[in-house]
Amino acid sequence: MSSQVNGRPPGPGGTVKDREIATEQRYVDTAYARLEEMRADAQAMIREGYRQSLAGTKSSLVDRDAMVHQAALRVQALDVADDGLVFGRLDLTSREIRYIGRVGVRTSEHDSLVIDWRAPAAEDFYRATPEDPRGVVRRRVLHSRGHTVVDLEDDLLDPEASDGMTVVGDGAFLASLARTREGAMRDIVATIQREQDEVIRAPADGTVLVRGAPGTGKTAVALHRVAYLLFRHRRRFGSRGVLVVGPNRRFTAYIERVLPSLGEGSATLRSLGDLVDGATATVHDTPRLARAKGAETMVTVLRRAVADHAPGAPDELRVVFKGVVVALDRARLDRIRNEVHRRSRGSVNAARGRAAEMLLDALWHRFGEVGGPEAAEAEEGAEAGLWNAILAADGLASLDDEPARGHGGGNGDPKRAQFDARVREQRAFTDFLVAWWPIRRPLDVLRSLGEPARLRRAAGRDVDRADVDPLAASWAGDAPLSYQDVALLDEIDALLGSPPRPSRRRRAPSDDDPFVVDGVNILTGEEVVDETWEPEMQELTTSIERLERSRRVDDGVVEERPEYAHLVVDEAQDLSPMQWRMLGRRGRQASWTIVEDPAQSAWEDLAAARRAMEAALGGERPSSRSRRRGRKAPPPRARHEYELTTNYRNSTEIAAVSARVLARALPDAKPARAVRASGIEPVVRVVPESGLGSAARAAVEELLGQVEGTIGLIVPLSLEESGGQASLFDGPATAWDAADRDRLGAGLPERVQVLDVLEAKGLEFDAAVIVAPETVAAQSPRGLRVLYVAVSRATQRLTVLTADPQWREALITG
Repeated sequence: MSSQVNGRPPGPGGTVKDREIATEQRYVDTAYARLEEMRADAQAMIREGYRQSLAGTKSSLVDRDAMVHQAALRVQALDVADDGLVFGRLDLTSREIRYIGRVGVRTSEHDSLVIDWRAPAAEDFYRATPEDPRGVVRRRVLHSRGHTVVDLEDDLLDPEASDGMTVVGDGAFLASLARTREGAMRDIVATIQREQDEVIRAPADGTVLVRGAPGTGKTAVALHRVAYLLFRHRRRFGSRGVLVVGPNRRFTAYIERVLPSLGEGSATLRSLGDLVDGATATVHDTPRLARAKGAETMVTVLRRAVADHAPGAPDELRVVFKGVVVALDRARLDRIRNEVHRRSRGSVNAARGRAAEMLLDALWHRFGEVGGPEAAEAEEGAEAGLWNAILAADGLASLDDEPARGHGGGNGDPKRAQFDARVREQRAFTDFLVAWWPIRRPLDVLRSLGEPARLRRAAGRDVDRADVDPLAASWAGDAPLSYQDVALLDEIDALLGSPPRPSRRRRAPSDDDPFVVDGVNILTGEEVVDETWEPEMQELTTSIERLERSRRVDDGVVEERPEYAHLVVDEAQDLSPMQWRMLGRRGRQASWTIVEDPAQSAWEDLAAARRAMEAALGGERPSSRSRRRGRKAPPPRARHEYELTTNYRNSTEIAAVSARVLARALPDAKPARAVRASGIEPVVRVVPESGLGSAARAAVEELLGQVEGTIGLIVPLSLEESGGQASLFDGPATAWDAADRDRLGAGLPERVQVLDVLEAKGLEFDAAVIVAPETVAAQSPRGLRVLYVAVSRATQRLTVLTADPQWREALITG
């Protein structure tokens, strides 16, 4: 039988635990010594790559880049593993001992010293349980600080096979739950539980859908799944990249250290507010505006906006041909513009050439309507007669008819070809074309909807008339972009398409081309390549370098929207249909990991969001709202669904409060099971409305002396229509803004964060102060669900401040 260690010294040499730690330290020292040798080998490979490049050939440069790139990745992975290299040990019934760590380490003879946690041989470390030990007798978790083992905890899984084996501590998992939180999420690689590991190692194809209540570890599991996929399928997912999408920038900052700590730095991490290059969301819309902007009907609204008369575009085109004035009025121009848009959906910015051709067609037709051909012939006849008379007086032959310019234009009609050539040369035509069909940016189109009259034309019957003016105000001038606005910018970008690409065909020198101004053809919008251009060798770039460029914003390089091999979407229950369309464009051929909790959803029309999600996961092109007749639907992709049922974050006391809020929001919902009791009951205080601000400060200062880690001060949204919001700040009845929040947190330590209820999503703190739950619940139809999220952020202590005594009773007794 095994012996349970209680920490009493059995004799000289310290406790049994001390001796066990010393034994493990010797093994860890051996692993670190070998890690240092592996790091030296990788550095030597880098030097060898640069040495080979001295050969001076193009192939040697390619070899150098490949060798240095691979060696640099290896060095990076080994550097990350330097902190806490070995964290686990398995003692098997076969007497084999396996050490589990952040990276695999082998001896120079290729014997295993440390097994990478993502390898199949490490699976039992996470899957073995007392009910199903999988051949594991003892699982040991090593806690290290740097290179030093400072503690260890054992789980005895098969007592009958232990045969006197020493078991130390009360279990690693429960010990890890009570640890102090830092300002950023840490990896859970040493304490992954069986239900979590099943998600992490789920099949790589198709979609993995993970559901779970707050505190079940959904986010951590999704991030560890990314590290697992990149380890097991490096070629597949490393070439096109992995995109991890979070709800806001505070959340992405919170999780940004997890993947690098697991040795994976190649994934792209973005929030919903910065998925579109050059645009960054800084505010949340009011619930009503968010509902309008996020609805799929905005697709139709934006199509009309893109097709509408551009701001500042001229209303009339006038040209002169052989003395005849030919004009197109606004009605004719609108019909031409609509027809060009109908033919150019998704490539509007590249359609200036098509617009020019259709304008010429309309001008030629109008030329015939105003009697232009007859007038032109009369003018030509009079002019030719005059010259022939002059020539005849000098005894010279008469002039031949003027040859038509151009060939092939106007269906071979030489008069039409001459008309087109003469009109194209006129400054009036080229200036009109540039102003009438400008190369537009998505932000320009969205800002143009800040004009209420223009928005009403685009809205039609697809937007509630009461929402038009508030929507226009949110887009006017320099109004800040919201998270829903970013999805609209992406939709507009898909409608406009990219500007014309430079043509590589040989052309006449641009100096002789009247349509080329500063290297750009004003008729087509194309950059003109000079005739002297010759193919030349270009810089070799790797997929990693292209992914790095995709992370940068406004670096002056225009690139296509990236598509990824795998997408991870966290807090997916809050996404609007328009946001799902934005994500769908980035993963048409991707596999997905979706993390959600329907009970937390802040989006009201769940059915519409679900349809949009299914379209995105199925690889449907978001631009096609309905399928064309006869087109077959794509085959359904494989889907693997998991539900996490254990609350690892909250103590049972805090979980009871969140369960009472959940019962109000969704009476039939089942909360996750909390597994840790702290003995510390949550505090719910009733304070006057006028004293909420000062009470919040006092509560935070009290908690600073009770917890060593982070504290979240969570307040309602800063919405103008939210009743009672201004009372938080003991001042006049004005809407709360960022300055008010800064004032609330002024002078508090960095470990205290002041944030609103939406910003708190996905985060966790050692202690949390929730201000005005009655206001949070009343701010939107989903307010109770948002409050449910807020009260589940704390791991150790929870304080709630309310001005309504009924809410105190509801939170304490239900």
